[in-house]
Amino acid sequence: MKHPYIIAIGAIAGGGKTILSQAVHEFLSSSALYCFDDFEETNRYPEDFYEWWRRGADVSEFDCPGMYKAVSEEIQKAAVEFIILDYPFGRQHERFRALIDLSVFIDTPLDVALARRIVRNECDDLENLKREMVDYESKARALYADAAARGKKECDLLLDGSKSIEELTKQTLEEMNNKRFNEYKELY
Repeated sequence: MKHPYIIAIGAIAGGGKTILSQAVHEFLSSSALYCFDDFEETNRYPEDFYEWWRRGADVSEFDCPGMYKAVSEEIQKAAVEFIILDYPFGRQHERFRALIDLSVFIDTPLDVALARRIVRNECDDLENLKREMVDYESKARALYADAAARGKKECDLLLDGSKSIEELTKQTLEEMNNKRFNEYKELY
């Protein structure tokens, strides 16, 4: 039994991993998409992200047993050719390291990712926005910069997060073709 080709798409929060994951999933007719955020009930996180980062940012303190179980079941079904993981850690985390065939990281400028998070979270109260900005400047910015540096080190494909979603999708699919050319038919 040949297991599905597994693509992990990562970025910092607001970096574009969900929209790229959805675009790749829509292009690949025989695919399943699993998003880390959809398993909130079973995901485990450090209580304080900044303190976690100050202790060394050990990604094993995050865990996603529900997502892993769902992906493992999808592999066993062998009903799709591709599994796309909207997953912030790529091969950095032991949970999925051995399963990932292609690890993609979107290198999005910190200011762009911050703006997207503000818009996404509908921060329309000025006092809340001010608190968010103070927290970002004093703590979160360093954490995000470090997460981006780690993501860039472990990936197979580094994408420029300031490019259009169409360009990012095209580059991802081209890399998939390059990596699996001898094993599978071309994607397009």
